[in-house]
Amino acid sequence: MPVLDRILAVIGRLFLVGANTALFAMLLVTALNVASRAFLGQGVVWAFPISIVCFVWMSFLGFFVVYRQNKDITVDFLLNAMPAPVRRGGRMLVDIAVIALLLIILREAPELIQRQVGNIEMVGIQRYWLSVPFFVSCALIALHFFSDLVHALKGHPEPEHHHVGDI
Repeated sequence: MPVLDRILAVIGRLFLVGANTALFAMLLVTALNVASRAFLGQGVVWAFPISIVCFVWMSFLGFFVVYRQNKDITVDFLLNAMPAPVRRGGRMLVDIAVIALLLIILREAPELIQRQVGNIEMVGIQRYWLSVPFFVSCALIALHFFSDLVHALKGHPEPEHHHVGDI
């Protein structure tokens, strides 16, 4: 599992850079649009579509990063009050449930991608490219929870945080 954990950490770092790059691109395009309106009296017509694509990519790339850094919202106060064996069992149950849900989503991915036809106006990419980062994040999150399941089965404590920068 150390190899998988290192690979997930590297991909997490890349996805964090990708999400931040998309955010920066949104900021840049919006600033360009505002400046164009202020100085030329006319907005940049492709600013909104580009910003939407960047926002979607930022969200879906950040989806994996949130789980990898353990920044997701959990309601585990009841489980934390239980004895260690019950906490471990709950951890494994959650891991299995999340993996199952993500596998269901991924099973539908090819059909969903196939339905997303046509170019995004003024951006020039196929519509399915909006959802590709989502499905990649789903696969990576499934691997993340699989790794945690293996760690739980080996009796390793639940990590406090998965820092993307840790390798």
